[in-house]
Amino acid sequence: FVRRNVLLIRYEFGEKTPQQYTDIDVLGTKFDFDLNPHITICDCKSGRASTANRIFWLSGVMKYFGANRGFFVRPEVMESRYVDLASKLEILPLSINQISELEESHKIDAKHYFGSFNGDNIKNEKDIFKKLRTVESQVYDYIRIGYWTDPVSQQIVSLMSYASKVNESTQIDEKEKLFLQMYILSLLSVSILNFSRTILVIPKEHRENQIRNRLLGGRFESYERKKLLESFYDFMSEEIKLKYNQKYPVTKKDFLSHFYPSYTKYLVDLVQRICSNPKSAVSIPQILDLLTYEVVLTNRELNREDISTLSSNNDFYNFIKPTKDIIIFGERSGILSGEQSKIIKDTLSKSNNL
Repeated sequence: FVRRNVLLIRYEFGEKTPQQYTDIDVLGTKFDFDLNPHITICDCKSGRASTANRIFWLSGVMKYFGANRGFFVRPEVMESRYVDLASKLEILPLSINQISELEESHKIDAKHYFGSFNGDNIKNEKDIFKKLRTVESQVYDYIRIGYWTDPVSQQIVSLMSYASKVNESTQIDEKEKLFLQMYILSLLSVSILNFSRTILVIPKEHRENQIRNRLLGGRFESYERKKLLESFYDFMSEEIKLKYNQKYPVTKKDFLSHFYPSYTKYLVDLVQRICSNPKSAVSIPQILDLLTYEVVLTNRELNREDISTLSSNNDFYNFIKPTKDIIIFGERSGILSGEQSKIIKDTLSKSNNL
């Protein structure tokens, strides 16, 4: 799952500052079957730059993100001169000629640009984000910048909130909304896979409680908030009983149900489904990204070959089922409308029947 031009900007008290730490040309995330993320960062330079300095810079950014591997790409680079330094830092320096040779070795069409790297998609994406920055600047700032530095539970809560803002906007047309909602859902899928990693090793009978606790920042924070609400409920019940000799009309269970977001039960169901089929679930972000750019933005028919290249899984139905599950979650939780959800599910079903 790849994103271009990831900005790292300093925040203070939740507000963006004018100070930019740095930017990342390309950031890729790949999950293994235990839902562990493996991050790759690529630094691309076309002009003059000290190769050694950029390699050390890239090493620092990799450490910040917990990246497993880095690539330093420029038109020409003396790989042999820097191979020992780069190797110690888990970085591979590459020239354009070397990339061409690797494409040939791996039978990759050098002219085949798709998804977020397709030229038309880059232009269309840029236009939509430019408009979003004008009409919903908070949404733009988060999905383009703030998302990358938040902890996983905060990413989920924030993305759900900003998806609602996109839905409620009267200045964004329906096609733009669908692209933005799918873009948000793609980011959300990365966060949910990260979130599910800790749930995967928990016994099934304890998973629901753990999901609820971790959604709100972890067991301790969740416990403290719950105790505070219970104390407030007990206080209100006692006050009503003393002053009016009546019972508080809301049960403690119903009162505490407001402790969790409205979409919690749907997230619980989704995470449990992911944990029951992690081998197929790891491809959710890549499939969603294809749908976002190729189907929504380009109006292209998505064929089975496009998706099947993401995995060696021969059971195509079970391979795409986790992606359908997250589309259903998007509909149930209000990210996608019923009509939007149907467009995406029909596309997946059609690719399954090809």
